[in-house]
Amino acid sequence: MSIRNVKDDSTKLDELDIKIIRALNEDARQKLTELAKNVDSSRPTVYKRLEDLINRRVIRINVCLNIAKLGFHVACVGFEVKSRDMKQKLINTLQKCPRVLILTCPSEKANLSLYMFGENLDTLRSCIESLREYQGAEVVYLFYAEPQIYPEAFRLNIFPEKLEKSPCGMDCSKCLSYAHELCLGCPATKKYKGPL
Repeated sequence: MSIRNVKDDSTKLDELDIKIIRALNEDARQKLTELAKNVDSSRPTVYKRLEDLINRRVIRINVCLNIAKLGFHVACVGFEVKSRDMKQKLINTLQKCPRVLILTCPSEKANLSLYMFGENLDTLRSCIESLREYQGAEVVYLFYAEPQIYPEAFRLNIFPEKLEKSPCGMDCSKCLSYAHELCLGCPATKKYKGPL
């Protein structure tokens, strides 16, 4: 099988691409030789395809955590953000948040939606309440859910070197929920009291 030119349409996936992606979904730790065998192709071909998929940002290979196994709680929050500038500012902030699992832009009244976790319900509630403080953004729906059924795990932003302030700029030591031990703090900060 010939290798496609990287300049080809970057949105197209062929049968080999799909086989590689499926095999990696099964086990991303398999060796390249094993992957080539599992997709019925040669090692050099699979290497080039894999490199192409990564370079085109079609796939990313990450470690994911099963938040259900950790006993974490989840919630879905929908915002109505009044202006494009405010929406982009909020998106930029939420992308850095260690608690955000998924961030989407629906086309309904709630034009920004996120799925987030908390190590316990009090921490999750505290984080959601802090989101209500963003000017120009109103929470239009909120529901708590049991941990996910599918996918089994998510990529989380883990901070081995803790920061003084959270990525959104909040200071846990100035938060009432943190002071009253209702919140474990931001997982990115030195004030964090949780397992991450």
